[in-house]
Amino acid sequence: MKEEEIYPSLIEKLHKDFSLEKENLPAIDNLEVIRKHLVIKVKELMSRDYDRFLNSLYRIDVNEKKVREILHSKDRTTIPEQLADLIIDRQMMRVKTQLLYKQSKQR
Repeated sequence: MKEEEIYPSLIEKLHKDFSLEKENLPAIDNLEVIRKHLVIKVKELMSRDYDRFLNSLYRIDVNEKKVREILHSKDRTTIPEQLADLIIDRQMMRVKTQLLYKQSKQR
């Protein structure tokens, strides 16, 4: 599975689940750029509509225990970054599973 196959699907999922603007991502093959944009979006959603944000995490099935650990951590400054990493990890898992499923159906 090539990363150039994964990133467009990852962007699509982030766009759909978190309204991450695809047009604002200059390099869709750069995970760090994707992460920076997601961190900004996480901060925005947490401050603007916290319940909706938590609902989005629940909908994409991010590990609730890990989310709780992050939200109750002593270092509050890194919460958006840690949550963004969790989101990316979960979305990557979903994308890879879908791509594997597609590949197996094509055989």
